[in-house]
Amino acid sequence: MDLTHEAISLRNFTLEELENLTCRQGEKPYRAGQLAQWLYKKSACDWPEIKNIPRPLLDVLQKKYRLCSLSLASRLESRKDRSVKYLLETFDGNFIETVFIPQGDRRTQCLSTQIGCKMGCLFCASGQGGFVRNLSCGEILDQIAFVAKDTGSLPTNLVYMGMGEPFDNYDAVVKSIRIANAPWGFGIGQRRITVSTVGLVPGIRKFAEEGLNQIKLAVSLHSPDDAVRTRLVPANRKYNIPEILKALGEVRETFKRQITFEYLLAGGVTDREEDAAELAGIARMIHAKVNLIPCNSVLAEFRAPSARRILEFQKELEKEGVRATVRFSAGQDIAAACGQLRLQGQASLTHYLA
Repeated sequence: MDLTHEAISLRNFTLEELENLTCRQGEKPYRAGQLAQWLYKKSACDWPEIKNIPRPLLDVLQKKYRLCSLSLASRLESRKDRSVKYLLETFDGNFIETVFIPQGDRRTQCLSTQIGCKMGCLFCASGQGGFVRNLSCGEILDQIAFVAKDTGSLPTNLVYMGMGEPFDNYDAVVKSIRIANAPWGFGIGQRRITVSTVGLVPGIRKFAEEGLNQIKLAVSLHSPDDAVRTRLVPANRKYNIPEILKALGEVRETFKRQITFEYLLAGGVTDREEDAAELAGIARMIHAKVNLIPCNSVLAEFRAPSARRILEFQKELEKEGVRATVRFSAGQDIAAACGQLRLQGQASLTHYLA
């Protein structure tokens, strides 16, 4: 990705980089702090919103950069749980998704890190439309600003679980986390940020050295059996379960928060008694908790187990001393699975253009 693309959104810049940018225009360093306030605390998305920056500096910035690189293509609000799913168009005509999930005082936003995905997980819609490119740091953070402007408030929690594999876009993701966490940035605490990976071992090891040890690491395990997991998650061919567990064992003490295994419950595929027993053994080894996710079917091949079986599976884990919760997807009435809305948007666009 070239520097021109990286610099399209002003939210691609750290405070230090903003200082360099403003000083090159002959302004005092404090202008960078003012600009950061508009970019992050106030989530400005339109240039006329910015009031206390000198007009000559704004004119230069407006010619070179975008205040927000995303525009709204579609907005769907769930009647069931008030979650909102946004289909956003990028500057180059592609589509990404972000989801806003309000739950009491907690406002969670699910962020995308790539347009499409290379991982090819069978149960996920994100990769079905093909991988296009990585998002820049600014495009990741623009999702936060866009939704904050629409809802009137910043999220309290961030989950990097949208379209794409975060560790396949490592540098942009880590930079976006640092800016989201910084007091001059969005100011979202590390303990309120979760990064989910299918298990890219080099990324796991590298991330453990970033000093972001209050962040929650979630690993999409989905099966304790290597053969089944390879079928579900093709990346398992390169980084299989033993390799992932070895890496997690090495970094477990680095993270101050409990590692989570994301586990897909697909009827007759991953919900058997032997699956529960093997999963419990793996979770105990890493001292991990398990987040059970009933399958939100993207392909007809998979179906969620019955409600009774889901609860039985959870109890089987708990009997083995493993903390397990059930996560039902928010917004199931608004194309809840990651990538579904993008696929629908692309199909509609293709039909329209035809």
